Amino acid sequence: MRQKRCPYCRGFFIPHPRVGKRQKTCGHPSCQKALKRENNAHWRRRHPDYFRNDYPRLKAWLDQHPGYLKRYRATHPEYVQKNREAKGLRDRRKRLKVDIQAKIKRQNLVIIDKLRDFSRVDIQDEMALQPLEMTFLFSTFPCVDIQVAMDKRRCLKETGAINARRWIP
Repeated sequence: MRQKRCPYCRGFFIPHPRVGKRQKTCGHPSCQKALKRENNAHWRRRHPDYFRNDYPRLKAWLDQHPGYLKRYRATHPEYVQKNREAKGLRDRRKRLKVDIQAKIKRQNLVIIDKLRDFSRVDIQDEMALQPLEMTFLFSTFPCVDIQVAMDKRRCLKETGAINARRWIP
């Protein structure tokens, strides 16, 4: 059999004789996981309505089987622990996102206060500006495209509209 290249780790492998051309990955667990994730995403794109309106069916089943979830959690502590850790991670990510947004909003007010009197702001001297302040500064004031200005000068120079001896590139 010929060697194939794994699309995930880019390593070479020899496909299993029974699988042959259908084998997509080298068999490494991380490559198999990536293929599974890709296949699941592809399936969900092809079947977007498959899980839609599934809640009423699930709710009806849970109403017919009272206490099922409580019993399941009591008999599967590893599931409870895994779910607790995943929930904590989701909560931390959500809080971090909210904290960052709040910080940006607070920082915008501070930046606006600093820039009230724009005539006193010297960007060259403000080397201590934070990245968010710089982003805000550049996003709020109209920008002049330096490259466009240089191209216009070059064009004017080439046509003779600007004296070539006085032109500075």
